[in-house]
Formats: sequence, C-alpha cells, structure tokens
Amino acid sequence: MEIINKCLTKEEFEDYVKDYNFGRLPANKLVLHHTWKPTKEQWNGRHSIQGLKSYYESKGWWAGPHLFIADDGIWLFTPMRKNGIHAGWGNWRSIGIEVVGDYDARKWSGKTKDNVLFVIKALQEQLSINNEMVKFHRDYSNKSCPGYAITKEWLFKELADYGKKPVEIKLSLFEMINRLKGAGLMDSRVGIDSKVSVRYIRKYLNYFLTND
Repeated sequence: MEIINKCLTKEEFEDYVKDYNFGRLPANKLVLHHTWKPTKEQWNGRHSIQGLKSYYESKGWWAGPHLFIADDGIWLFTPMRKNGIHAGWGNWRSIGIEVVGDYDARKWSGKTKDNVLFVIKALQEQLSINNEMVKFHRDYSNKSCPGYAITKEWLFKELADYGKKPVEIKLSLFEMINRLKGAGLMDSRVGIDSKVSVRYIRKYLNYFLTND
C-alpha cells in the first residue's frame, strides 16, 4: 500500500493543496470519519499511521483514507489524486478525512477541531466543493461515523463561523462610560475608576455592537 506518512501544519497544508495535482478527475466530495480507535489519548503520530497501514493491508486493502487529523497536525495517508478505500460506494471521487478520536459522545475540540475545520475549508475552496458535497461515512453505511455527536447542522455552522474575526471595540473606557450615560443606560454618579463601571460596561457591551 502506497502511503505518504507525512504530517503538515495548517499553513503547510494550505500550500500543499494549492500546488497539488488532483488528477484528471479530481475529488468532488469530502467524506468525514472518526477513527474511534485509536482515540485521541492513544494516538502516537507516525507510529499510529504505520499501525493503521498494517491494519488496512491485513484486510486486503490497496489504499485507505486520504487524511488523518489530530492535535499534532494533518497527516497525509493515501494520495488525494487516487480513489481511497474508506466509505464503500462513497469512495469514488472523494477525499476520506479521518478525525482521530471517538466522537459518538463528544464533539471535536481544541487543535483537532481547528485542524479539521481548516482542512475542510481549504479543500472546499481548492476543489470548489459546496456543503452539499461534504458527506459523512454514515451517509453510505449504517455506522455512526464520524460520530453521533457530529451533525451536519453543527458542522456547517462551525464552518460558516470559522476564521471570522471578533468585533473590535475601539473606544476608551472614558468614551464607553460617556456613551452609556448618553444612552441613559448608566447612573451618572458612577465614576470611571469604579468597579461598578466595569459591571455596567460588561452588561451593556452588546449596546455598542448594535449601535456603533
């Protein structure tokens, strides 16, 4: 079985897919999985990749999923220009993405979540894949994969929010208090150095987001 067995950062993966030759018939969908085992706690990078390769070979497979995503990075497995083996009849023209861990009872979190969302967005952009063509393994089988806790409604909201910059409030403490007073939201007796001021500012912060 030909595998790449290389771990990339998000930045390296972005550059990798920009220059990658996806072949004459590039993938037109993504299929998401979870490894179930190894779990996040059991994952051991290159050693785990080699173990998965041996496992797939013992099943008689000539290929496997294309990517494994964990806290430590984005692992390249089967070349993305080739059809892999990971989702039955969903193998054709798809990229199989394995998220390391068991997600039947919990959602992705931490670096793993960040890496997964980044990879999905990068591949969607590079291959012009819309959300409708982001599939789950359970779309093609009776498995829970990529985990019962992962729903498309949740995933697409996370993708929509991913990378958005937080709203920046460019007001000094003095300006914020004066505007609160002007809006009738604050007792004029409260001083700018008072702890009460901080509580008011936190309470009415949404006012600035909607009225600035």
